[in-house]
Amino acid sequence: MTSIASRAHASQPCEGRRFFQPWLVVFVLLCAALLSACSDDDGPAPPVEAPMQPPAGLSYHMPAASYVRGETIAVNLPSASGGAIERYSVAPPLPAGLRLDEATGAITGTPTTVTAAAHHVVTATNRAGSATARIQIEVRDGTAAPVSLAYSVTAVSFTVGDTIAPIGPTSSGGTITHYSITPALPAGLAFDSQTGVISGTPAATAAPAPYVVTGTNSAGSVTVELRIEVQAAIAPPASFQYASPVALYVAGEAIVANTPQVTGGPVASYSVSPPLPAGLSLNTQTGVIAGTPQAVQMQASYTVTATNRAGSLQAQVRIAVTARGSWVPEASMLQAKHYHSATLLTDGRLLAVGGIGAMGPTGAAALYDRNARTWTATGSLASARYEHTATRLQNGKVLVAGGAMVVGTAIASAELYDPTTGTWSPAGSMAAPRLRHTATLLPDGKVLVIGGNQGMTFEGSAELYDPALNTWTRLGTTLATPRTQHAATLLPDGATVLVVGGISSRGMAVLAERFPVNGMGPTVTVPFPGTSHVLAQSVLLANCKVLVVGDFAGPPQAWLYDPIGSVWTPSAMSERRVLPALTLLADGRVLAAGGYGMASAEIYHPGADTWTAAAAMSVPRSGAAAAMLPDGSVLVSGGTNGTTELDAVERYVP
Repeated sequence: MTSIASRAHASQPCEGRRFFQPWLVVFVLLCAALLSACSDDDGPAPPVEAPMQPPAGLSYHMPAASYVRGETIAVNLPSASGGAIERYSVAPPLPAGLRLDEATGAITGTPTTVTAAAHHVVTATNRAGSATARIQIEVRDGTAAPVSLAYSVTAVSFTVGDTIAPIGPTSSGGTITHYSITPALPAGLAFDSQTGVISGTPAATAAPAPYVVTGTNSAGSVTVELRIEVQAAIAPPASFQYASPVALYVAGEAIVANTPQVTGGPVASYSVSPPLPAGLSLNTQTGVIAGTPQAVQMQASYTVTATNRAGSLQAQVRIAVTARGSWVPEASMLQAKHYHSATLLTDGRLLAVGGIGAMGPTGAAALYDRNARTWTATGSLASARYEHTATRLQNGKVLVAGGAMVVGTAIASAELYDPTTGTWSPAGSMAAPRLRHTATLLPDGKVLVIGGNQGMTFEGSAELYDPALNTWTRLGTTLATPRTQHAATLLPDGATVLVVGGISSRGMAVLAERFPVNGMGPTVTVPFPGTSHVLAQSVLLANCKVLVVGDFAGPPQAWLYDPIGSVWTPSAMSERRVLPALTLLADGRVLAAGGYGMASAEIYHPGADTWTAAAAMSVPRSGAAAAMLPDGSVLVSGGTNGTTELDAVERYVP
């Protein structure tokens, strides 16, 4: 009988037969050895442990509470999502007799001392990070009536057979000792008369109906209406928004919890994209945004998604973060003065020039070295002057033009400072003497000077300084309203300067003007609502709008000019400021520091179009000089407190 192997060999030509190959045996043995070495004698590798998540969305059952001295409080429990919390802490300490459980976050105890309402920040921590919540507590001698009562949802739809996530109330004012609800809840749902929590599993459908929850203590009661229905099938969220859809927060300060307002089907989970600003977090179960923002940011949009089995819905939240900043004392100026200029040089030093000192106008100049924190004298001007303009040219030199050498008497001369030699040289003379004028550096390197005054003569003329030729040219275009003490800002088109505010021979300059930098054609007048800005300052914002600040006689406010459409909008300030130090910060915000008789300061946030109190200076000052240093801080020097000139210098750290 012929074997299979024999038949195969017989049916193939000789050249196709397979012969014994020694190298093949060696190869097979080597592979076997390698496979054995790669095998795990101890079994499969353990799974990789998922990294721990930080806590998120911390909030409390009673974010604002009024307790009674000597009466044991109802336990105030926290809610949070994210990673497991390892420890809770609170600052400042709770009122005497109350305690925070470091393991559970529960606030318990019996207050022993009457205390005024105060905020306490609770921090929940684990190895991956932390989350914060702000609560308000007061302790009274007698029971206070409840002030408010609310649930996270006011209209909710449940599903037959689906166990609901317990819904608990939040309240403020006096502690609620008893809850009731009218009418009775649909079958299968339970109401806890001690906590106000609704829980259970709906057993039958129920049409939408109002239910009134009453929270009571011995001093009074408060009510809230819920609308509840039970459907046969799960319903998606119907509407979704936040209590504060647009918010401006302060870095380092715990925010008031931002709560979602949802109707329709119950939300199973929340998510947000992109991640919230550092320090803020979203509770994925309740949708509450809480925490303490850590850094300044422009306004950004965040999309929060509320989801259940039947669908999802999105809500937008726009958040901006500002900061109050701080002031650092710096070395005093060599001479006390105001109405001087401060110009940042290309090497990072600061040049302070001219001004009015104790003996009148001065031509002294000094350099401030930020690294050494010292002032040193440099070459003096040929002519003493104050209320001049100082412009750093593209070649690094500084052009000083006009001003007054004797109080009230303007001059036309100009001088050029060379930082490499520390000396001044003549820069020709303008066609007209002027002080309280404006100087604007143009894209081609030339400097446009507009307006000003000589005594009671108000200038409507404009001149161009050409650094290449060291000459001045008077332009054919003039202002429709000759003025002084105005503001001028080069608009984004690079071809037009917005002139606004100031004073003219007829009093307040009631019209703004768009001045063509090439001096060809007339100016375009623009109605200006802030008609009494007789001391105006302005800056160009990153959004291409112009912020104008002045001594508006009505409610304290600044004005925003949008070149597109030529539209003005007001922006309320906290205080009316006369000659503050106004500076555009590196992050796009604007600092307004001081003003006549004022040490306070405030910050404008363009994204939120809101002014916020900043840290105050150590002394009141107006007519000071301010310049931003290379590190983004702002050096404010000199000024007057209303009676004497100042040599004090402070640096604002944003």
